[in-house]
Amino acid sequence: MLFTYKNPNVYDKKYAILKELEVEKKVQKDNEKYIKYSLLKKEYNKISDVETIMKESKMRENPNNEEIIPYNVEKIRKKGVKVIYNVYQSKYSNGKVNGTGFGDFIRGSYFLLEFCEKYGFIPKIVFNNCVSKFLQTKVNNIDKIQDVLANIEMFHNNNFKEFNIKDNCILYPKIDLVHIMADFVDYVTKLYVYNGKAFIYCIPYPLNTISENSKSYMRMILEPTNEIKEDVNQYLKKNGLNYKEYSVFHIRSGDNYLKEENKKFYIDYLTKLKIEIKYILRTNQQTNAQTNAQTNAQTNAQTKYLLIADNNEIKILLKKEFPEMKIILKEITHLGEGVMLEEEKVKHTLIDFYLLSFANNIISFSCNQHGSGFSYWCAVTFDIPYVSKYINSM
Repeated sequence: MLFTYKNPNVYDKKYAILKELEVEKKVQKDNEKYIKYSLLKKEYNKISDVETIMKESKMRENPNNEEIIPYNVEKIRKKGVKVIYNVYQSKYSNGKVNGTGFGDFIRGSYFLLEFCEKYGFIPKIVFNNCVSKFLQTKVNNIDKIQDVLANIEMFHNNNFKEFNIKDNCILYPKIDLVHIMADFVDYVTKLYVYNGKAFIYCIPYPLNTISENSKSYMRMILEPTNEIKEDVNQYLKKNGLNYKEYSVFHIRSGDNYLKEENKKFYIDYLTKLKIEIKYILRTNQQTNAQTNAQTNAQTNAQTKYLLIADNNEIKILLKKEFPEMKIILKEITHLGEGVMLEEEKVKHTLIDFYLLSFANNIISFSCNQHGSGFSYWCAVTFDIPYVSKYINSM
């Protein structure tokens, strides 16, 4: 079948039982480690995660060899927490705090998966809004705990330190390793525990390279309904595109355009976009010509391009300049920032996400120095080559 992200060997019933046994063994081992360390260093009364973190070569960065604040994961276990849910909804703290973007949530979910895998908790990812209508995975009896979910407090430390831009290319940002784990442990420890379950909303950057197990789990969680699969396949067919045989230009002009608060673009911004796109198209055309000549190809195969953007106006303007690019005009929406979600717009936004997931590479242009989480975390989840460039829309 063309469209499936599920891995039948991961997180099935048998896996869950084995995972539970593994968790119990790890808890016992961690308890022994905690007792031993406490006897040696009573002044901290915390397990030796500091030493572990400082020695791990897989950490994103700690160039200044800063001392990581000690933290004690056992405080979470003592609260009776076994399962940690990252919940995506429009509002938190009884309507006082807005949720953030779709990419932010995926990013934070990877942070949670990493944390749970390391310390033996069971992770769950939950969509408590109309996004869930378009996903295969459903949560049973979620209506019965709406009061609990409404009270979720957002974890505000996203461990972002500073932007990382070189030659206008947006790279993985510099992140704060000093405070994040201690803050997260304190945050979870203070939560209300419901039958061994803690419900959170977190969006920190993962500290390590994303594991294949985590990617597999996220692909399962993001598995769309048959309706969405059919719509995606129809859009591909209508535009003459095939799975993994097209490139995507993804343009993020900013929340003002995505939320339809602005529909006018500065000439300098459009000019910069056109120059960048024209250069890439010309370079790829030359590469294709060289490849065809070297292989004596009978047909002049050309790369196909799909333009995805956070507004329709920019698609129309660029289509006039680059008629070979495919565009799909439909209304989309921001899935966070307190925007009132309309089902049809949510559906079209998710279709864009799955069209991105089918590409063989993604070139992103963003007005934000942090880039576009929507396309970046899609690329990470589906192992798609990705380049992001910063272009100021002002």
